[in-house]
Amino acid sequence: MSKDEASSVSRRGFLKKSGLGLGVAVGALVLGPGVASAADSSSTATVAEGPFPYSTLDAKEGMIRGHAGYWKSGCSYGAFAAIVTMLREKAGGSYNQVPLRMTAWGRGGGANWGTLCGALTGACTAINLVAADADVNKLVSELMGWYSKHPFPSTEATSMGVSGAFTQTAKAYPKIELIQTVSESPLCHASNAIWIAASGIPLPDERRKERCARLTADVVAKTVSMLNDYKAGKFVATFHLDEETESCLECHEESQEGKMSCTECHDPH
Repeated sequence: MSKDEASSVSRRGFLKKSGLGLGVAVGALVLGPGVASAADSSSTATVAEGPFPYSTLDAKEGMIRGHAGYWKSGCSYGAFAAIVTMLREKAGGSYNQVPLRMTAWGRGGGANWGTLCGALTGACTAINLVAADADVNKLVSELMGWYSKHPFPSTEATSMGVSGAFTQTAKAYPKIELIQTVSESPLCHASNAIWIAASGIPLPDERRKERCARLTADVVAKTVSMLNDYKAGKFVATFHLDEETESCLECHEESQEGKMSCTECHDPH
């Protein structure tokens, strides 16, 4: 074998052996530091940890994406995907390695168990990517408190639904007026049950699903507004316990943990 032939074989062997490493390097350049290819099972690269970078987001765009996400894979996916896809476009980097499906299990209050509303699960997970550890609970608590007292779906979300403004939604969703209810709870079970009782529309109905799609849009808009204020140093928590709940907690603070209205489930005493 000539010297030139040996050199050619050597180069081919190097490229063959280093192909995976080259792919990882290119992936890291595209997706940002601290990111390795999923195929690189032996990588020692560190996983990027939050808080991730943040750029101001548009609340109405978030509503459009949240509604579309609900009809694609449920409330939890819808809220999370709406925020993360906007941050992928605005900030890139580590957001490109966050799988959108990671919160889809939260639909229906967690695999349809009716616990925490899935829109809150998705939105609060997004908050946890963005906010400092010391501030996460403040933001999450504010969002849950707001949710418990907010009439869903909002007038804005219903106006958008009726007018067909949810332009990214592939589903032919019901473009109708929907009544509003207040859950007094962040639980999916309470939120849905109260609305169903007031509207007379059963759980499997497309109109009830549209209600939750609009609710998801509302939760995204509120979350984006809060995060925009938080990053601008203007966030102020406004939620506070009502007197009745505070009174209950004075007696039961050592036996339970929670901020929900006690008398929604328990008789006063």
